[in-house]
Amino acid sequence: MSKLLDGTGEEAVAGKSQGYWLGDDDFVSTIGLDAESLGKVGFPRDWPNVYGSSKALKQLVGKKGRCAGKKVGVVAGPDAEQLAMVKGVQFYPLQSFSNAERAAKASGLEIVRGWVVFEHLDKEVSEAFVAERFWWNSLADGTWIDFTPRPKAWPELLLAEAVDGAPKAATTLTQPQLTAMTSLLRSRFPGAAVPDKAAAEKPPAPAQETKPAAAAPAAAKVAAKPAATPTPAAASQAAKAAANPRTPAPASLRELARKVQSDDMEALKELEEKLRGDEENCVQIALEGLANPLSKMLGETKKQEAALKLMLLLTDAGVSQPGTGVGTEMIAGGAVAPLMKLLSASDASLQEMAAAILGNLCHESPENQDKLAQAGVFKPLVAALSAGAGPAQEAAYAIWNLTVGHEENSEAVARAGAVPKLTDLLKSASDIAQENAAGALMHVTMSAEARSEIGKCNAIPKLCELLQPSYEPEVSTQAAGALLNLASDCAEYSQVIVSSGAIGPLVNLVKDGPDLAREYSAGALMNLMRGDPEVAGTAAKLGAIPALASLLSKSTGHSEALGALANLASGVSERQIQIYKAQVTRKSVTLLSDPDLEVRRSAAALIMNLAPHGKIKERIVEAGALKPLAKALKDQDETLKERAAGALANLFNDHSANVHTGFQQAPEMIKSLIALIDDSKLSEDCRRQAAHALAMLAAEDGPCDAVWQAGAGPPLLALLKEMIGEAALGIMNLSWRWPEVKAELAKGGTLDYLMDMLRLGDAMAKEYAAGALMNMTAGSPDSAEKASGAVVHLCELLKAEGIQAAEWSAGALANILRSGSAAQKTAVDQGAPESLALLLPKATQNGMTLVVLAFTSLAETQSSAVAKVLGATEKAKLRDFRDSSNQELQDYTKALVDKLGPGFSL
Repeated sequence: MSKLLDGTGEEAVAGKSQGYWLGDDDFVSTIGLDAESLGKVGFPRDWPNVYGSSKALKQLVGKKGRCAGKKVGVVAGPDAEQLAMVKGVQFYPLQSFSNAERAAKASGLEIVRGWVVFEHLDKEVSEAFVAERFWWNSLADGTWIDFTPRPKAWPELLLAEAVDGAPKAATTLTQPQLTAMTSLLRSRFPGAAVPDKAAAEKPPAPAQETKPAAAAPAAAKVAAKPAATPTPAAASQAAKAAANPRTPAPASLRELARKVQSDDMEALKELEEKLRGDEENCVQIALEGLANPLSKMLGETKKQEAALKLMLLLTDAGVSQPGTGVGTEMIAGGAVAPLMKLLSASDASLQEMAAAILGNLCHESPENQDKLAQAGVFKPLVAALSAGAGPAQEAAYAIWNLTVGHEENSEAVARAGAVPKLTDLLKSASDIAQENAAGALMHVTMSAEARSEIGKCNAIPKLCELLQPSYEPEVSTQAAGALLNLASDCAEYSQVIVSSGAIGPLVNLVKDGPDLAREYSAGALMNLMRGDPEVAGTAAKLGAIPALASLLSKSTGHSEALGALANLASGVSERQIQIYKAQVTRKSVTLLSDPDLEVRRSAAALIMNLAPHGKIKERIVEAGALKPLAKALKDQDETLKERAAGALANLFNDHSANVHTGFQQAPEMIKSLIALIDDSKLSEDCRRQAAHALAMLAAEDGPCDAVWQAGAGPPLLALLKEMIGEAALGIMNLSWRWPEVKAELAKGGTLDYLMDMLRLGDAMAKEYAAGALMNMTAGSPDSAEKASGAVVHLCELLKAEGIQAAEWSAGALANILRSGSAAQKTAVDQGAPESLALLLPKATQNGMTLVVLAFTSLAETQSSAVAKVLGATEKAKLRDFRDSSNQELQDYTKALVDKLGPGFSL
């Protein structure tokens, strides 16, 4: 009976043996089977055709598959020469990981990490496949070698080098792993004896010569995608990877390339066949001077099809390996003009290949986008959208790549009439056509002209439909991206998207979609919820909060998830608690230091919107947010500075302990905040948030002195003159302690600016102005007299819906009315006694003394007017004040009764 051996040839024992062991996570079946129930598997039966025709195989090892592969090849067993390189080394079944490592150690061969791909042979041909994690080796020239013993029924294996490296860690063997691997061993090597360790010293038997890798079709086309941002518009992103040093292509391939340059068509066909599935050598050969001869062949009827096939293969490889310059090489060789001419060919297959190549040429290359635009490629590409299914889907692909991050090209494509045709293509039966059309629309709609066309074509409902799980994940991904951009700063389109039922599917894509779909869907939700509490409420009910929180544990989509959570948190305490319970606080604080600016912006936005909650703000400070927020105040980005200042303001608001913690941990933030309000080039919102944060710092003893000493007065006065209410709040808190500070501020014209704000400002500015006048006039008869012109507007503010505005107005009147009988009479004429009487039973703990003091000041010459409004209800309230435990309030109440004279009693 077969026994499972470890990487050294010892019998494997559960709980003891260390090594690389296969488990369920090392098998990915397109029909969901685990390691013990795979059934009969083997080499794909319809190879190589299946690589281009099977959706199941594409979704497994395609460029965006579950086991994404960057290179695919067919590998036979090692030949005698290759085995001689590892003479004396024993290899064991099901131990590809340690086998590859031993081969590398013995001979210096590179390790290739990826997957071996089998077909489920008990299913219909090309219906179902399984990938098994697998490692093998590579010669210096790139030839793959697999030393792991295989069943005789598998003379060749289909191997796929993994995009992510297919990592595998050594662990202790578990019983489930032992059971599964023993089952595999028995099924693959029935009746095999345990290898004799001594046999390792014998020379290995010669094997058959390695066969050339079977052909693989052109690589899947992937265009760069824009990243959603916390701001309404989505910014384009097309990162380029630096070209890695490459080994030259084998001499045999270079010789074929030389023959192609001499117009040898047989050599061209042989070269195309040998390069299939070998992207590394495709790139090398593409740079061997083939661009010009291939471009010339495109103009010759008998040669153009073969030339197109090779050029497509080469440029597909260039797409998969950005930064290699393949597209630039082809453009320089004169490919664009004949490719454009072929877009109108009578043969649909030629049109299709020509459009696909044009898309490849400008992939992730702004320079090449410009070159194709200058060549006038838009009209023929848009015309090709009306051709057959194949040319149309590739024309959409080309338009997609031409418009990524390029607003001018987007406008040109829209003017050429692309939007209606792309919208029609969304209805195609081909998932590739749908994906390319949605991807193109995502970027074309960055143009205002195209956005206007979208509404006329009724594209939004179709894009929303494509979010459903019945469509391919790649299609839903690009549809989400298009909706992300359409929802940016457009309330009309946002309403159509919401009414088309997109919120639920977008939430589901954030939960379960591919990584890019999660990112785009989170960005779309972010834009849809921005300023729309109803949409935010719907998304929350559908599970958006845990889905977005989980996205923060992924490697991408952080800025979108944070931005969407920030919009969910805005102004709703219940959702703030839900977000906090989703355990995002520490992650958000960590992301304040992320290298990506968009992530830092969104992290600051979320913290700013969570911080108004009294309990959550404490947890945010405990998580260490204050230092990175203080650092962000010095960032070059204005939006980040604004949000960091807003976050600090909310963390400090009504929380003395947080203010002192901030002052202790990052006292430098004071100078940074002053620098922000003093910079007239910054936006009003940025300076407003900085003033708010400074005002909160000035509300506490130690920080207040530091704010004044750092020179906050003049910039706050300048801001006050601009009618920015937070400046008045800063003045209010700075002027509460020291007479000399009040005097200095008064010299700068503070009282006049405050009275202007009280008269002309918005509701919040009037409230803060009343508070500042209250503190500026306290204990300062001169300032009280100068501020007497504010009495009329303060009396009006006594009627404000906001209790704090009314109380601060009462406080200001208490001081100003002492300036004389004229002010007191004006107050009576403006209905101040009646307003104060109405305020009396509603007053907060802090506002009670202010109302009583205002009555007292008014009673100096207007005692009858005051006594008249104090009926039974008001007297009962004053009795409560008189009998309370608050000594100050008792004293003020008694003083009021004395001021009203012997004819008045409670």
